[in-house]
Amino acid sequence: MPEMVEKVVDLPAVKRYIASHDANGKSVYVDSPPQQYFGVPGVGGLARSYSVATVPSKLGDDDDLKAYLSKEGVTSWTTPSIVTPNGANLLVVDLAPGGVSAMHRTVSIDFSICVLGEIDREFPTSIRLYCVDTNGLLSVADLLERVDELDGGDKVRLRPGDHIVQRGTMHKWHNASKTQPARFIATTISCVPFDIAGKQLEEVHIPHQPQEKL
Repeated sequence: MPEMVEKVVDLPAVKRYIASHDANGKSVYVDSPPQQYFGVPGVGGLARSYSVATVPSKLGDDDDLKAYLSKEGVTSWTTPSIVTPNGANLLVVDLAPGGVSAMHRTVSIDFSICVLGEIDREFPTSIRLYCVDTNGLLSVADLLERVDELDGGDKVRLRPGDHIVQRGTMHKWHNASKTQPARFIATTISCVPFDIAGKQLEEVHIPHQPQEKL
C-alpha cells in the first residue's frame, strides 16, 4: 500500500468541506480529517476527498458519512483505491514537475478536470514486460494482446478547466512542466464490465521503473 502523507508535492493543501444536516434539519458543515495523500513525496499521488458505496448514493442516517470518516473500510478516507466497486469516489491527484503515473485502466467511467498546471493524458505506446490486474500477474503474451488492442499513442494536453471523460481506457498522466507541480480533480464511478474487442474490461496496472512509479 502506498504511504499516506499530508502532501506529495509543493502545493497548498486542498480544503475539503462536507455539508450535511444537524438534528433539526439545518444545513451545517461537518468536521473531517485533513486531506491525506497516497503516493511518493516529490513524485505524486492521490487523495480521496469522498467516497460512497453505491450509485445512487444512500445518504439516510448519515451512513455514507460515517463510513467515509471511519479509519477503515472500502469507502474510508484512508483507503487509496481509485475506484470503489459499485460506488463513486472524488479524488485529488497531484503530480511533481515531470511526474508520470503508472499506465493503468479501471472498471469505471471517470470525469477528470485539470485545475492547475499542464497535464498530458496519454494512451499506451509501449509496455514494461508485465502488469498486474485484479486476477494477478498477466503473461507477456496476454499483455501484448491487451495493449495492442488499445494502442493508439494519442496524447492531449490539459490546461486549467480542460477535462477528460474516460470510459475504461488504458492511460497515464504526465506533468508537462519540468519546473511546476500540477493538479487535477477526478470523479470515478464504478461501471458494469463490458467487452472490448471480445475481452471483458478489467482493472490493469503496468508498473513503471521505481523512479517513475507513483
